[in-house]
This record gives sequence, structure tokens and C-alpha cells, in this order.
Amino acid sequence: MAAEPKSRMTGSNERPRTASAESLGDLLHAGDSAPIALVVDDEPFVRRFVSTVLRRQGWSVREAPDATAALALAKAFPPDLLVTDFEMPLISGVALAERLRESDEDLPVLLVSGYPEAARSMRNLRGKTAFRRKPFVAEDLVMSIGSIAHRLPQQPAGAIH
Repeated sequence: MAAEPKSRMTGSNERPRTASAESLGDLLHAGDSAPIALVVDDEPFVRRFVSTVLRRQGWSVREAPDATAALALAKAFPPDLLVTDFEMPLISGVALAERLRESDEDLPVLLVSGYPEAARSMRNLRGKTAFRRKPFVAEDLVMSIGSIAHRLPQQPAGAIH
């Protein structure tokens, strides 16, 4: 009998899980191989909105209020996508993307910001990178992610196309 394939993300047959890092949406995806999105924003409303949209699209989502927490989450749950605010305390979204790409140079990154000049700063980032100006609607978020993501989840019923 063939062995269960190992996850490219964790190197094991199962994703590491802790009760504190899971949401109901993640529990629904626990038995499948839904790609992981890491959402980082110091504004709770924006973080929840992005996470809700991604979960409805079939992503398994991890949330962090800042880059330091995001780096810790990324060690336990290596992401398939990073959606991050540009301007955050201590470590910027660009610096976070650069750090995460040290271990996964192909990580797709969506930078979001209310500052239009932030788009210029992301030009130094290599790889699949996009910028979305705040405020945005769900459809714009989905379109931006679709343009950069290597791996998209299977679309659940009711997903935004």
C-alpha cells in the first residue's frame, strides 16, 4: 500500500494544528488540503473582512495582528499566500514578505494599503506580488489573489467568481 503523500508545506502527513490557531472555517478544511492564507493587518476589521472572504473562497486562513505574530504562525503553518498590510508597527508588510520569502521564494504576496505611495515600495519585491488599495470590495480582493496565487482552493458553493 502506498504511503500518504507528505505535505509540501510541513513535510509531514498532517498539518500541525493547535486549538488557538484554528477557526470554524479551518476545522471544516482539516481533512482536506486547502491552501493556507496568512492574513496580517493591525486593523481588526480589515483582517476579519479579508479572512472571511478568503474562507468563503475555500482557503484555510491564519490571522496575525502584526509581522512578529505572522512570522511565528508561518513557522507552524507555512502559507501558500500572504495578504499583508503595508504599514504596520515595527515591521512593514514589505519586510515581512521579504522574511517569509527567505524560506519560500515563490510565496505569492498581496500588499494592501490606504496609502497609494505604498505601491511604489513593493516594486523591489520579486515574485508574484500585487497591490490593492484600501478600501476594497470582496470581488477586487478575489481578483487580485487570483492573479498571483499558484494554488487556488476548490471553489465552494456560493464563492465569489
